[in-house]
Amino acid sequence: MKTVYIKGICCKGCAKELEGIFENIYGISNVKVSTEDCAVTYDGYISEKVILQALEGTEYKVEKIVSE
Repeated sequence: MKTVYIKGICCKGCAKELEGIFENIYGISNVKVSTEDCAVTYDGYISEKVILQALEGTEYKVEKIVSE
């Protein structure tokens, strides 16, 4: 499982939008968004570049990505 800490997750609406973005990335599954931790967790082996491209043009900024 990987965790992406994202600046800008502030409400359930943001969480739902991010969930949709991550679920549309090929190779990612089990997406969960936490407004408390400002993080998205998922299963899959996707490069950081793919994550950054998926968030391009949004108000969300990746702070760090952690593999667990």
